[in-house]
Amino acid sequence: MSNRQLPDPVLPDSLLEMHPQVDPTAFVAPGAVVISRVSLAKESSVWYNTVLRGDINKIEIGERSNIQDGSIIHLANDFPCIVGNEVSIGHHVNLHGCTVGDGVLVGIGAIVLTGAIIGDEAMIAAGCVVKENQVIESGFLYAGVPAKKIRALTEGEKQNNRLMAGKYVAQSRLYLSKGDAVPMYKPL
Repeated sequence: MSNRQLPDPVLPDSLLEMHPQVDPTAFVAPGAVVISRVSLAKESSVWYNTVLRGDINKIEIGERSNIQDGSIIHLANDFPCIVGNEVSIGHHVNLHGCTVGDGVLVGIGAIVLTGAIIGDEAMIAAGCVVKENQVIESGFLYAGVPAKKIRALTEGEKQNNRLMAGKYVAQSRLYLSKGDAVPMYKPL
């Protein structure tokens, strides 16, 4: 449990009047919800049924980074959520008021809590829980509940993390080229 003092719960109405800043090369899938102070950089992608809710602070998604299906990104009054460049946020990940460095892979179903900092080229295993204010060392694999340092990543693993980001850039280009022509089930 955190010892942080909660700020005044009254927020200015103007927060809900702010619009996301989305680079023209970014992809936001149908069904994704991107609200208020969110910026999506060049060639970033936000996939199906994700929520990025920047209503009480800001969310920044870096270049060539992807937020995969079913993930939730939120923040705290005093902690924005910043995701670096060439990052892959796996399916059903929860990021809350944290900072994620460049070239990181966050595995399926991981939870990263308020104030956590994930260093560049780190890997967070599927199902891992990164505690509040925990600092994840650059270039290492962390796993478990709570997250524990397992080992240094190989250069090949670091390169694969960036290749995964590139795969999602290529996939998003395909979706953007099809526009509304992507076949989807629509109930009668």
